[in-house]
Amino acid sequence: MYMHRASIIIPVKNCESTIADLLSSITSLDYPKDLVEVILVDGGSTDRTIDIASRYPVEIIEEPGLGPGYGRMVGVKHSRGDILAFTDGDCIVSSKWLKAISRDLEDSSIGCVGGSILLDRRYSVGFSARYFEESIIRVMPLSRERRIYDKLLPFKHLAFANLATRRDILEALGGIDTEFRTFEDMDLLQRICDHGYKILFDPDVYVWHRHRQSIGGLLKQVYRYGSGGPRFRRKHPRSMITRWYRIGLILFYTILSAISTSIALSSFYGSLPVVIASLPIILGYTGDAIYYLRKTKSTVKSTVYPILDIAMIISFCLGDTASNLKSVLHRGSKA
Repeated sequence: MYMHRASIIIPVKNCESTIADLLSSITSLDYPKDLVEVILVDGGSTDRTIDIASRYPVEIIEEPGLGPGYGRMVGVKHSRGDILAFTDGDCIVSSKWLKAISRDLEDSSIGCVGGSILLDRRYSVGFSARYFEESIIRVMPLSRERRIYDKLLPFKHLAFANLATRRDILEALGGIDTEFRTFEDMDLLQRICDHGYKILFDPDVYVWHRHRQSIGGLLKQVYRYGSGGPRFRRKHPRSMITRWYRIGLILFYTILSAISTSIALSSFYGSLPVVIASLPIILGYTGDAIYYLRKTKSTVKSTVYPILDIAMIISFCLGDTASNLKSVLHRGSKA
């Protein structure tokens, strides 16, 4: 296999507890050292991230804290590799990670490759981290088998914590859209497919990730993910993701409106309207609980996980709503 020159680009901010593990894993890659450059883009760390990273053979660049998407694009502009591999400061890459990426990208039809982002069990694994890993609402990609897609599909996406492409492809696409604070990976995948390239899910391309260690942190993360939705829908109105997204939002707000109306009617008709309006949630919770009981064999998880699933959906939709409202107000002020 021909070994391509590769650039590993890592946006970071306050990663002092994890950055050494990541950079140590990169130095242990089964790949020629002279063909790898590591570019760390710091978004204004106030801890020891830079001090720790400077002990490793990496190029450190600073950016004014405009988000990981902006940091990645800064890293791309300073890189020289034919392959651009991305990961995050709280990940650890497998030893065969870059070799598998290089092999996969020899196929000229492949525009992007990535795979699983797995729970790093070396850290204290609390209840929220286990939920993050076991949830039916999979936040991080999971690739159990090699699959190639020529379009971006719901629930079939890669994330920048474990994603790679070729320089010529990224340049042809115009780079990473730095206007996205989240959803920038979905935007890139959509543009890759729109330009006739394919997405490869490879189980050999995997990293370990330190999942959120609190429920509050997890919900905050999902809220941030949701905030990128409106921009994605405006930019890609014909995407299948956009169509599914709109259906999901319509269902969410229809149920929310029905429950709100039923509460108002309960003073006249008792609790029956509330029960009827809540039936979709009750049925969803019941089906969710059965799924988790079969999967985890745990009564506690099968009781709590469905509640967290509902909380995740609400957080995501609230993030979307807040972002959409902010965008509307901004456009209105300009007008």
